[in-house]
Amino acid sequence: MDPFVEETGYDVQIVDAPGKYVASLEAQQQANNIEWDLLDSTSAPDAYIAYDKGLIEKMPDDVRERISEVLPEDAVTDFGITWSILGYITACNAAAAQACPQNTAEMFDTEQFPGSRTSISTSPLVNLSLAEVASGVDVADLATHEIDMERAFAKLEEFKAAGGTWWNSGDQFMQVFSTNEVDMGFGYSGRSYAVAEDMENLEINWEGGLYNPGFWNVVEGSEDSEAAWEFVEWIATHPEAAANWGQALGYSVPNPDSFDYIEPEVAETLADFPANRELLGGMNFNWYVENYQEVNDRWQEFLRG
Repeated sequence: MDPFVEETGYDVQIVDAPGKYVASLEAQQQANNIEWDLLDSTSAPDAYIAYDKGLIEKMPDDVRERISEVLPEDAVTDFGITWSILGYITACNAAAAQACPQNTAEMFDTEQFPGSRTSISTSPLVNLSLAEVASGVDVADLATHEIDMERAFAKLEEFKAAGGTWWNSGDQFMQVFSTNEVDMGFGYSGRSYAVAEDMENLEINWEGGLYNPGFWNVVEGSEDSEAAWEFVEWIATHPEAAANWGQALGYSVPNPDSFDYIEPEVAETLADFPANRELLGGMNFNWYVENYQEVNDRWQEFLRG
């Protein structure tokens, strides 16, 4: 943010609001009190739902036209640009587990790979998509695959029966490994490598994982939306600034030129590194939007059960 502030003179205030953007934006709209202008790293499932609900703005045509000149086509949507791109991948403490899964299907095989498990509690689409991969859906087809909820939830019941903890933040994901609450599970790629820095026996595998972009979004009703879109365009067109962020946080950024500024050993841990990207599947966000209420109701019931 600092280089942008220096160039523009804008007064930028950063509010820490991890996750649950949709619920927070709905509350702000209902109270007629929009507190935020710009959302950083909105998870893809939340971004698609937020746009469908009218909680985030459509990108102005002129901004989109200019951004599309520098970013890949799949990095630009009606409602923002991709950012903080991560993989949901497998991590396993080899010092605690009898054997470590090498891919998503094996992570769901609780007989061959016994041990307590963890996965994200706040994203049903992620868990359902992983369950479908474990049921044999090819990662190449996942982004357009309509999830079989009966099959996927049955698979997740097997996963849950192994015991463990459902994490709701990156910090908690790291904690459940560092305190030996779990033996293995699914987590953010960047956080997984952060755990591995202190846990030399942590095995990380990308095969059968999920490619999950975050997004920069502008909040519907923002009084400073013009300045917010100015920032989105700025970060899209400043690859070195984006690279500095990606290098520090361990997540991919959308401008291909940014990789010229990222150290090779860091690049190899990012979701857009070719050897990693080819192992990951996309998610069917349109299916999630169409089935949002049913999916979330069943997910909450699953977590309570």
